[in-house]
Amino acid sequence: MTLCMEDTDLLQSEFNPMSDLLTVELSKEQRDEILRGLRYVRSSVMLTPAEPSEKVAEGRNEKLQRIAALSSLLSGQEVVQKATV
Repeated sequence: MTLCMEDTDLLQSEFNPMSDLLTVELSKEQRDEILRGLRYVRSSVMLTPAEPSEKVAEGRNEKLQRIAALSSLLSGQEVVQKATV
């Protein structure tokens, strides 16, 4: 599997700020390991104790959206950004 990730608002490349494109070749097993790790990261973000405020909720939602988008990209699903109301 070859993964190409363009730097967008939803998926920002934090690994290589000099480039807008990151290409990674993964085996199915490697991809599955990364997806499993992302589930732990998502749980960690959701369970992080913080003062309940709108700013904290917004930051948490942004992190969860980035994690969901990366998971979708790795799973081969279309990345869709949810509309905020």
